[in-house]
Amino acid sequence: MKNILQIDQLASRKGLVIAGYYFANENINDTSIDKPAHRIADKIAENFSGALLVALDNKELSYSMKSNPLRVSQHVDGKWEVKDKSNLSYEGGTYVLDLACWLLKSEKQRSLIDFDNHLDNVALDFQNQKLNEIIESTKES
Repeated sequence: MKNILQIDQLASRKGLVIAGYYFANENINDTSIDKPAHRIADKIAENFSGALLVALDNKELSYSMKSNPLRVSQHVDGKWEVKDKSNLSYEGGTYVLDLACWLLKSEKQRSLIDFDNHLDNVALDFQNQKLNEIIESTKES
């Protein structure tokens, strides 16, 4: 949980809040939400009302995604409620799915660094500034 405090401090310095936890299982067939993910999300929910727990459904990923590959739960009244996929929308609409497909085809996920990678080697940028620059540049094209 000490790691959450480090990220929370960084977010605070930037005027941001941690509003949820996103994760993807390593195994494509694993759709479970493990205890560590729940503990982290519960901790976030203590500090942010309506926190989200977002899991990537690896089976839904493809080079031509037409549907939402995310499973979203929201913390309401002390428990996690799964949201209906049909009621979810992305800021940017279908552009987000198109961008995700392009990123997969371009294998940009290989350069993604998560916080655990950063803890193993603090020289690695868990904020993924280079990857974010690539994503931002596609908005301008």
